[in-house]
Amino acid sequence: MRATEESVATQAITAERSTAADRPGLVEMYLSFDPKGLALGLPPRKDPARWLESLSPFPNFVVKVNGRIVGHGVLCIDGDTGETAVFVHQDWRGRSIGKVLLKALIAEGRRQHLRRVWGMAAPDNFVMLRLADSLGFVTGSDPGVFHLDLKEDDSEISSATAG
Repeated sequence: MRATEESVATQAITAERSTAADRPGLVEMYLSFDPKGLALGLPPRKDPARWLESLSPFPNFVVKVNGRIVGHGVLCIDGDTGETAVFVHQDWRGRSIGKVLLKALIAEGRRQHLRRVWGMAAPDNFVMLRLADSLGFVTGSDPGVFHLDLKEDDSEISSATAG
């Protein structure tokens, strides 16, 4: 069942911490997920449940519309940095869901007192690269890798999880 444009437009889009109860909905989302070649091989086309299990030790966030998971973000923490990964089901792209998820990951990075969060995107994934840029991420010598240095006193993004 797909929500109508009107019902989605009137809902506040928020990211929430994923729980074990979300796992079936995440698997369902990924079984019909189309990354259009822009997601650097993720999520894997086979056995999304196994991949999700490998991400379970990290902070995971979901966006739900009418109870259905339509977006997923994860912050893979390694020491004082964290890699961000954001996935929005193709039926729900262009509705600020990716922005809401990335803001939630940035806020989580601050809560975890990380020094930096970073991410990767195919160089032709202009939507993700523009989104990262709009939230203050900068690119280095590799145009598909972006990072954001976190400052404890900078709370502009950390408190906002709605798009």
